[in-house]
Amino acid sequence: MISAYKPMTEKQLKEVVAQYSKKFPGWTMVQGVALTRESGPIQQMIWFQKMNYAAYRPTHVIKAIPISLPRMLTQHLDIRHREVKYSLNDIKWLGVISAMEHQFKPDVRNPLDISEVLSLCEAEARGTTNDLLMLAILHAWLGHKTEAIMCCEELQHCQLPILAPLQEWEETMRNYGRDLSIAIKEGNERALLELRTR
Repeated sequence: MISAYKPMTEKQLKEVVAQYSKKFPGWTMVQGVALTRESGPIQQMIWFQKMNYAAYRPTHVIKAIPISLPRMLTQHLDIRHREVKYSLNDIKWLGVISAMEHQFKPDVRNPLDISEVLSLCEAEARGTTNDLLMLAILHAWLGHKTEAIMCCEELQHCQLPILAPLQEWEETMRNYGRDLSIAIKEGNERALLELRTR
């Protein structure tokens, strides 16, 4: 079989991610497949997905740290930079970084601003449990108590997905929303939001 049609090895992928990590000071390499940084209750991640042929695809996502399930702002690069053949990595990776700098939002070079993350998430929110919990967490962190409680209450009434295990995830997020609403009313939201994933 021609090697171009074989997936990259784990070793090759980790070498590629380590190469990128040198150009992302302040970010942490996670399990050799992703770069992350954190601010408050939010983690920004660039994940390098190994494709089913000899290539990788950088994917951007924002996730909530306290509960881990809510994720928003998932983005891929434009077609030209979306998937990078391993054989072309050495000549393309700096161009991929430039594309990340121009296309991924929030900006991968500026400090992670929770207010900006909130604005970006509000612009794409679809009224799902996932999106409403993310908004609730962001509002609560920024001290927008009324908005956070409204999101917590609204997410309790979202329609459940048909497929498992999504139903379990939905219930976990609903429970966290209830806990967050109580914590906000008691003035303890920061303590709850600063707990790591449970």
